[in-house]
Amino acid sequence: MKKKRKKLPSISSLEKKLDIVFQTWVRRSAADEGGTVQCVTCNKLMHWTGDGAQAGHFVKRANRGVRWDPRNCHVQCTRCNSYLGGNDAAYAAFIIDKYGRSVFDELMSWRGKEFKRYRTDLDALIDEYSAKLGAFA
Repeated sequence: MKKKRKKLPSISSLEKKLDIVFQTWVRRSAADEGGTVQCVTCNKLMHWTGDGAQAGHFVKRANRGVRWDPRNCHVQCTRCNSYLGGNDAAYAAFIIDKYGRSVFDELMSWRGKEFKRYRTDLDALIDEYSAKLGAFA
């Protein structure tokens, strides 16, 4: 009797898993000892596990080339990330101030570009950010 091959997880399910691990890491790594994070666009203080703390992407998540790039994703409050569409002008100023114009230009160059991630890439990123999260435990 032939053994059935184990079905590999879909790219979509791996991306969802990576989104959760990465976004948790973004919020957790920005937290102080008490768990407080600050919105990078309006400076609102909140707890990293709630209070509307989100991982907001400067170049939107649809751009897979920088979707999981830590220079492209930072803590934002719900108001800035969702209701103000990312609060782009303030976010751009933050990126330039934190990383410089060259990183800003690099991130901007990804807008609208097609980029394919492979299963091995996604698995490696899941492992990397899971390990980084484990360091906080």
